[in-house]
Amino acid sequence: MEEQLISIIVPVYNVSEYLEDCYRAIADQTYRKFEIIFVDDGSTDGSGELCDRFAVENSRVRVIHKRNGGLSSARNAGLEIAEGEIVSFIDSDDYPRNDMLEKLLRCMNKYQVDIVCCDYSSNEQRQHLSGSAKLLGADQAISMLLDDEGYRCFAWNKLYKRSLFENIKYPDGELYEDIKTTYKLFKKVPEICYLKEDLYFYRIRETSITGTKFSSSSRDLIKAINAVMDDANGWLDRKERNRLIAGYIYYYLGFIKKSMMANMETSYDITHLKKCIKNNVGNILRSNGISKKIKLEILLFGITPKGFKKLLKKKN
Repeated sequence: MEEQLISIIVPVYNVSEYLEDCYRAIADQTYRKFEIIFVDDGSTDGSGELCDRFAVENSRVRVIHKRNGGLSSARNAGLEIAEGEIVSFIDSDDYPRNDMLEKLLRCMNKYQVDIVCCDYSSNEQRQHLSGSAKLLGADQAISMLLDDEGYRCFAWNKLYKRSLFENIKYPDGELYEDIKTTYKLFKKVPEICYLKEDLYFYRIRETSITGTKFSSSSRDLIKAINAVMDDANGWLDRKERNRLIAGYIYYYLGFIKKSMMANMETSYDITHLKKCIKNNVGNILRSNGISKKIKLEILLFGITPKGFKKLLKKKN
């Protein structure tokens, strides 16, 4: 395999309980030409000191200590000093399989693409996937970002050519920053490679953005997806735009479910989503990016939001 330097950017904020597992998993990669950039984003629990210890132990490790600015700020800081032609992001409470870099880089070189994505497993459930790789055109790849299954819009289960980040940064101070950024990177390439293998392990924590229950900031998810939808309207073909709409409905329903359980006011969202479902019933039924269970939930909500809420309360 051609020796190319990969810069692995790891934002760190108060994750001392998990950081060693993350570091060891990266350090043990079968592909050896990499640098690890830990960006200590103002940690107060000793995580920054752990990063410094790793740097003493391993010459591949570089550490940035900065004032707390959030996940986007940390990723951007890592990109500014990255020396590799290729970059990858790993969240500091997660960990990669030891052959993730090797397999993704092999796909990148074999198919001559600038982005490679893989599947992931959560700490709650391991997937058993084919390990096959396929090329996707940019439109199809973008429309799959909001699928119920697959690589999704996360920053972390991917390899990117660093040059793609020219004029693109993660939006400072915003939640769900990868939703607003990943599709812009996809727009810059003709194809991506999708490796159907779970090479990344995602830890679900109650304090993580995706693990927390409903709060006012949960609406930021809908704002982020709306920004993608508004932008995609002008250049995705009809088929892929419809698929993106199905993914949008899936995310929006998840938001409403959380808000219903929290007894938050959602009358506008219910009316909006019900109309969206009504206008896209055929697309929802035909979409292969949403599971049958979620399709049934969507259709039930579209028919009777009140009945959906009663069933939801009963189940929980």
